[in-house]
Amino acid sequence: MLVLTLLGVFCCCGLPGYYLWPAWQQYPAQPAEPLPQQVRDLSLQDDRDGKQVVGDLKADLRARNWLAEGTFAAVYRDGSGKRVTIFGTTGFRFNPESDVTKELDELRDQYHLGATEPVETGVRGEYRGCTTGREDGESVVLCTTADHGSLVTGLFTRRSLDESAELLDAMRAELVLRQ
Repeated sequence: MLVLTLLGVFCCCGLPGYYLWPAWQQYPAQPAEPLPQQVRDLSLQDDRDGKQVVGDLKADLRARNWLAEGTFAAVYRDGSGKRVTIFGTTGFRFNPESDVTKELDELRDQYHLGATEPVETGVRGEYRGCTTGREDGESVVLCTTADHGSLVTGLFTRRSLDESAELLDAMRAELVLRQ
């Protein structure tokens, strides 16, 4: 009887808990307010051009993600002129893996993206995909990461795919706050 009781508790509580734990840890989330001026060696670009890009990205994010709880966008540069344009949304995501695929598919034509390479995150419930493309004749890397609380996309100039994926993870840790 004890074995059956333990088996019943495990099936009723243990298995659902195993699958729901990532969502519990990752949601809710919100964008940092205000966005940090520095992330690693990158400085936030508050000039007129940067603000125009940010405004356009936020409008596009709101149009594509009308259920999002929060949106953010920013342009960062390092001392050697490498640019990172980062944007995303917060809110509950039922299937983060398909959200990464959907986001990259929506941006495929705009940035002439190639095949997507999945990038291992090491975190249950978190998915990342990166690809290369072109923007205004310049080679770029585009990476998207999603978990149950956020979806973040970064557009990187003059960086490798691996460097971009690692930098996206570091930037997301600064820009998306867990509650």
